[in-house]
Amino acid sequence: MKAKLKRPIIILLFGVILLILGLSWWNSQWIMRINGQKMTEDEYSFYQKSNPRLSERALQQKIVEEKVQLQQAEKQKIDVILDYKSLKRELDKINQENEQKIKENQVVYGLRKYDERTFYRYSLSLAVNELEKKEAQEITARMARSYYKKHQSEFKEINAKELYRVSGKQTTIEQLRKEAVTQEQLTERSDVDAESVSLNETTLRDWIKYREVELSVVNDLKTGNWSGMFENADKSWSYYCLSDQAGELQSFETVKEKIVLKLEKDHYQAKVKKWVKQAEVEVK
Repeated sequence: MKAKLKRPIIILLFGVILLILGLSWWNSQWIMRINGQKMTEDEYSFYQKSNPRLSERALQQKIVEEKVQLQQAEKQKIDVILDYKSLKRELDKINQENEQKIKENQVVYGLRKYDERTFYRYSLSLAVNELEKKEAQEITARMARSYYKKHQSEFKEINAKELYRVSGKQTTIEQLRKEAVTQEQLTERSDVDAESVSLNETTLRDWIKYREVELSVVNDLKTGNWSGMFENADKSWSYYCLSDQAGELQSFETVKEKIVLKLEKDHYQAKVKKWVKQAEVEVK
Protein backbone atom coordinates (compact mmCIF):
# COMPACT_ATOMS: atom_id res chain seq x y z
CA MET A 1 0.00 0.00 0.00
CA LYS A 2 2.80 2.37 0.94
CA ALA A 3 4.65 1.51 -2.27
CA LYS A 4 1.57 2.33 -4.29
CA LEU A 5 1.30 5.80 -2.69
CA LYS A 6 4.93 6.75 -3.32
CA ARG A 7 4.58 7.32 -7.07
CA PRO A 8 1.62 9.78 -6.94
CA ILE A 9 3.35 11.70 -4.15
CA ILE A 10 6.59 11.94 -6.16
CA ILE A 11 4.66 13.17 -9.22
CA LEU A 12 2.83 15.73 -7.11
CA LEU A 13 6.08 16.98 -5.57
CA PHE A 14 7.70 17.15 -8.99
CA GLY A 15 4.74 19.20 -10.27
CA VAL A 16 5.00 21.60 -7.34
CA ILE A 17 8.72 22.04 -7.97
CA LEU A 18 8.09 22.78 -11.65
CA LEU A 19 5.40 25.28 -10.72
CA ILE A 20 7.72 27.05 -8.31
CA LEU A 21 10.51 27.14 -10.88
CA GLY A 22 8.08 28.41 -13.51
CA LEU A 23 6.85 31.20 -11.26
CA SER A 24 10.42 32.08 -10.37
CA TRP A 25 11.35 32.24 -14.06
CA TRP A 26 8.28 34.38 -14.86
CA ASN A 27 8.99 36.83 -12.05
CA SER A 28 12.63 37.18 -13.16
CA GLN A 29 11.64 38.32 -16.65
CA TRP A 30 10.30 41.80 -15.83
CA ILE A 31 12.47 44.89 -15.40
CA MET A 32 9.84 47.48 -14.35
CA ARG A 33 6.44 47.22 -12.73
CA ILE A 34 3.95 50.10 -12.90
CA ASN A 35 0.74 49.76 -10.89
CA GLY A 36 1.20 46.00 -11.04
CA GLN A 37 1.76 45.92 -14.81
CA LYS A 38 5.04 44.18 -15.58
CA MET A 39 7.38 45.38 -18.30
CA THR A 40 9.66 42.78 -19.91
CA GLU A 41 13.26 43.38 -20.89
CA ASP A 42 12.20 43.29 -24.55
CA GLU A 43 9.66 46.07 -23.98
CA TYR A 44 12.15 48.14 -21.99
CA SER A 45 14.71 47.69 -24.77
CA PHE A 46 12.08 48.94 -27.26
CA TYR A 47 11.66 52.14 -25.24
CA GLN A 48 15.45 52.58 -25.06
CA LYS A 49 15.82 52.26 -28.84
CA SER A 50 12.91 54.65 -29.38
CA ASN A 51 14.42 57.29 -27.07
CA PRO A 52 18.22 56.96 -27.49
CA ARG A 53 19.03 60.45 -26.14
CA LEU A 54 17.25 60.08 -22.81
CA SER A 55 19.10 59.24 -19.63
CA GLU A 56 17.99 56.16 -17.71
CA ARG A 57 16.08 58.28 -15.22
CA ALA A 58 14.39 60.40 -17.90
CA LEU A 59 13.48 57.28 -19.87
CA GLN A 60 11.84 55.65 -16.86
CA GLN A 61 9.92 58.87 -16.14
CA LYS A 62 8.67 58.91 -19.74
CA ILE A 63 7.65 55.26 -19.53
CA VAL A 64 5.69 55.86 -16.34
CA GLU A 65 3.92 58.92 -17.81
CA GLU A 66 2.86 57.00 -20.89
CA LYS A 67 1.87 53.84 -19.05
CA VAL A 68 -0.34 55.59 -16.49
CA GLN A 69 -2.16 57.38 -19.31
CA LEU A 70 -2.77 54.10 -21.11
CA GLN A 71 -3.95 52.51 -17.87
CA GLN A 72 -6.35 55.38 -17.23
CA ALA A 73 -7.61 55.16 -20.80
CA GLU A 74 -8.34 51.46 -20.32
CA LYS A 75 -10.32 52.29 -17.17
CA GLN A 76 -12.36 54.72 -19.27
CA LYS A 77 -13.21 51.88 -21.71
CA ILE A 78 -10.95 53.29 -24.44
CA ASP A 79 -9.23 50.85 -26.80
CA VAL A 80 -5.54 50.76 -25.89
CA ILE A 81 -2.44 48.67 -26.52
CA LEU A 82 -1.00 48.17 -23.07
CA ASP A 83 2.15 46.14 -23.67
CA TYR A 84 4.86 45.35 -26.21
CA LYS A 85 3.57 41.86 -26.99
CA SER A 86 0.15 43.25 -27.90
CA LEU A 87 1.81 46.03 -29.89
CA LYS A 88 3.65 43.57 -32.12
CA ARG A 89 0.51 41.50 -32.61
CA GLU A 90 -1.58 44.53 -33.60
CA LEU A 91 1.26 45.86 -35.79
CA ASP A 92 1.35 42.65 -37.80
CA LYS A 93 -2.42 42.70 -38.11
CA ILE A 94 -2.68 46.32 -39.33
CA ASN A 95 0.20 45.88 -41.81
CA GLN A 96 -1.42 42.75 -43.24
CA GLU A 97 -4.76 44.54 -43.57
CA ASN A 98 -3.11 47.50 -45.32
CA GLU A 99 -1.22 45.19 -47.66
CA GLN A 100 -4.48 43.53 -48.65
CA LYS A 101 -6.17 46.93 -49.17
CA ILE A 102 -3.33 48.01 -51.44
CA LYS A 103 -3.69 44.85 -53.50
CA GLU A 104 -7.42 45.55 -53.86
CA ASN A 105 -6.80 49.26 -54.69
CA GLN A 106 -8.63 50.39 -51.57
CA VAL A 107 -7.91 53.59 -49.66
CA VAL A 108 -5.36 53.20 -46.85
CA TYR A 109 -5.64 55.78 -44.09
CA GLY A 110 -2.44 56.67 -42.27
CA LEU A 111 0.82 55.01 -43.26
CA ARG A 112 0.77 52.18 -45.75
CA LYS A 113 3.18 50.23 -43.55
CA TYR A 114 4.15 50.87 -39.92
CA ASP A 115 7.24 49.94 -37.98
CA GLU A 116 7.13 49.32 -34.24
CA ARG A 117 8.10 52.87 -33.30
CA THR A 118 5.65 54.72 -35.57
CA PHE A 119 2.80 52.34 -34.74
CA TYR A 120 3.38 52.80 -31.01
CA ARG A 121 3.33 56.61 -31.31
CA TYR A 122 0.20 56.38 -33.47
CA SER A 123 -1.69 54.06 -31.09
CA LEU A 124 -0.58 56.05 -28.04
CA SER A 125 -1.76 59.34 -29.56
CA LEU A 126 -5.17 57.85 -30.40
CA ALA A 127 -5.66 56.64 -26.83
CA VAL A 128 -4.43 59.88 -25.25
CA ASN A 129 -6.60 62.01 -27.54
CA GLU A 130 -9.69 60.05 -26.51
CA LEU A 131 -8.71 60.30 -22.85
CA GLU A 132 -8.18 64.06 -23.16
CA LYS A 133 -11.67 64.43 -24.64
CA LYS A 134 -13.22 62.61 -21.70
CA GLU A 135 -11.24 64.65 -19.16
CA ALA A 136 -12.10 67.89 -21.02
CA GLN A 137 -15.76 67.42 -20.10
CA GLU A 138 -14.89 68.68 -16.62
CA ILE A 139 -14.15 72.20 -17.97
CA THR A 140 -17.24 74.45 -17.83
CA ALA A 141 -18.11 77.82 -19.36
CA ARG A 142 -18.19 79.24 -15.84
CA MET A 143 -14.57 78.21 -15.30
CA ALA A 144 -13.58 79.84 -18.60
CA ARG A 145 -15.28 83.12 -17.72
CA SER A 146 -13.66 83.11 -14.27
CA TYR A 147 -10.23 82.71 -15.90
CA TYR A 148 -11.01 85.56 -18.30
CA LYS A 149 -11.85 87.93 -15.44
CA LYS A 150 -8.72 87.06 -13.48
CA HIS A 151 -6.28 87.24 -16.42
CA GLN A 152 -7.55 90.07 -18.59
CA SER A 153 -4.04 91.34 -19.30
CA GLU A 154 -3.52 88.17 -21.38
CA PHE A 155 -6.39 89.14 -23.68
CA LYS A 156 -5.49 92.69 -24.55
CA GLU A 157 -4.68 93.27 -28.18
CA ILE A 158 -1.13 94.36 -28.90
CA ASN A 159 -0.53 98.10 -29.19
CA ALA A 160 -1.38 99.25 -32.70
CA LYS A 161 1.55 101.08 -34.30
CA GLU A 162 2.03 102.99 -37.53
CA LEU A 163 5.67 102.95 -38.58
CA TYR A 164 8.15 103.66 -41.31
CA ARG A 165 10.72 101.04 -42.16
CA VAL A 166 13.54 103.29 -43.33
CA SER A 167 16.32 101.59 -45.30
CA GLY A 168 19.46 102.83 -47.00
CA LYS A 169 23.13 103.38 -46.23
CA GLN A 170 24.05 102.79 -42.61
CA THR A 171 25.70 106.19 -42.20
CA THR A 172 22.66 107.98 -43.63
CA ILE A 173 20.20 106.21 -41.32
CA GLU A 174 22.44 106.74 -38.31
CA GLN A 175 22.41 110.48 -39.05
CA LEU A 176 18.63 110.46 -39.46
CA ARG A 177 18.18 108.75 -36.09
CA LYS A 178 19.94 111.68 -34.40
CA GLU A 179 17.54 114.27 -35.85
CA ALA A 180 13.93 115.21 -35.17
CA VAL A 181 12.21 114.25 -38.43
CA THR A 182 8.68 114.57 -39.79
CA GLN A 183 6.70 112.14 -41.87
CA GLU A 184 7.08 114.42 -44.91
CA GLN A 185 10.85 114.63 -44.52
CA LEU A 186 11.14 110.85 -44.46
CA THR A 187 9.04 110.34 -47.59
CA GLU A 188 10.64 113.18 -49.55
CA ARG A 189 14.25 112.12 -49.09
CA SER A 190 15.84 110.46 -52.09
CA ASP A 191 18.73 108.81 -50.23
CA VAL A 192 16.50 106.47 -48.17
CA ASP A 193 13.50 104.26 -48.82
CA ALA A 194 10.70 104.91 -46.31
CA GLU A 195 8.11 102.09 -46.40
CA SER A 196 4.89 102.56 -44.43
CA VAL A 197 4.14 99.51 -42.25
CA SER A 198 1.80 98.74 -39.36
CA LEU A 199 1.82 96.45 -36.37
CA ASN A 200 -1.57 95.30 -35.05
CA GLU A 201 -3.55 92.12 -34.41
CA THR A 202 -4.18 91.69 -38.14
CA THR A 203 -0.53 92.00 -39.23
CA LEU A 204 1.00 90.27 -36.19
CA ARG A 205 1.10 86.85 -37.84
CA ASP A 206 3.24 88.17 -40.71
CA TRP A 207 5.62 89.87 -38.28
CA ILE A 208 6.04 86.61 -36.37
CA LYS A 209 6.56 84.65 -39.57
CA TYR A 210 8.94 86.97 -41.41
CA ARG A 211 10.36 89.50 -38.91
CA GLU A 212 10.20 87.89 -35.48
CA VAL A 213 13.52 89.35 -34.29
CA GLU A 214 12.44 92.87 -35.30
CA LEU A 215 9.02 92.41 -33.68
CA SER A 216 10.47 92.18 -30.17
CA VAL A 217 12.09 95.61 -30.71
CA VAL A 218 9.25 97.32 -32.54
CA ASN A 219 6.65 96.17 -30.02
CA ASP A 220 8.17 98.44 -27.34
CA LEU A 221 8.74 101.43 -29.64
CA LYS A 222 7.06 104.71 -28.63
CA THR A 223 5.77 107.53 -30.83
CA GLY A 224 8.56 109.69 -32.26
CA ASN A 225 11.30 107.20 -31.47
CA TRP A 226 13.64 105.17 -33.63
CA SER A 227 14.40 101.49 -33.18
CA GLY A 228 17.91 100.09 -33.26
CA MET A 229 19.62 99.24 -36.54
CA PHE A 230 19.09 96.06 -38.53
CA GLU A 231 21.43 94.92 -41.30
CA ASN A 232 21.97 92.30 -43.96
CA ALA A 233 24.43 92.02 -46.84
CA ASP A 234 22.50 94.51 -49.01
CA LYS A 235 21.28 97.29 -46.74
CA SER A 236 20.61 98.68 -43.28
CA TRP A 237 17.24 99.73 -41.86
CA SER A 238 15.56 101.14 -38.78
CA TYR A 239 11.96 101.75 -37.70
CA TYR A 240 10.48 105.14 -36.92
CA CYS A 241 7.25 105.10 -34.89
CA LEU A 242 4.57 107.54 -36.11
CA SER A 243 1.84 106.49 -33.65
CA ASP A 244 1.27 104.07 -30.81
CA GLN A 245 -2.26 103.21 -29.67
CA ALA A 246 -2.90 101.03 -26.61
CA GLY A 247 -4.47 97.67 -27.40
CA GLU A 248 -8.09 97.08 -26.41
CA LEU A 249 -9.38 94.22 -24.29
CA GLN A 250 -10.81 91.45 -26.47
CA SER A 251 -14.33 90.32 -25.61
CA PHE A 252 -14.90 87.05 -23.76
CA GLU A 253 -16.70 85.54 -26.75
CA THR A 254 -13.70 86.31 -28.96
CA VAL A 255 -11.24 84.47 -26.72
CA LYS A 256 -13.55 81.88 -25.11
CA GLU A 257 -12.38 78.99 -27.30
CA LYS A 258 -8.74 79.86 -26.65
CA ILE A 259 -9.34 79.91 -22.88
CA VAL A 260 -11.20 76.59 -22.91
CA LEU A 261 -8.37 74.93 -24.85
CA LYS A 262 -5.83 76.24 -22.35
CA LEU A 263 -7.88 75.12 -19.36
CA GLU A 264 -8.38 71.68 -20.90
CA LYS A 265 -4.65 71.33 -21.53
CA ASP A 266 -3.72 72.51 -18.03
CA HIS A 267 -6.38 70.29 -16.48
CA TYR A 268 -5.15 67.22 -18.34
CA GLN A 269 -1.50 67.86 -17.51
CA ALA A 270 -2.44 68.22 -13.83
CA LYS A 271 -4.22 64.85 -14.03
CA VAL A 272 -1.15 63.21 -15.60
CA LYS A 273 1.07 64.59 -12.81
CA LYS A 274 -1.37 63.21 -10.26
CA TRP A 275 -1.44 59.77 -11.89
CA VAL A 276 2.36 59.69 -12.03
CA LYS A 277 2.66 60.75 -8.40
CA GLN A 278 0.20 58.09 -7.26
CA ALA A 279 1.73 55.35 -9.42
CA GLU A 280 3.34 52.39 -7.69
CA VAL A 281 6.61 51.93 -9.57
CA GLU A 282 9.21 49.25 -9.01
CA VAL A 283 12.47 48.98 -10.94
CA LYS A 284 14.78 45.98 -10.72
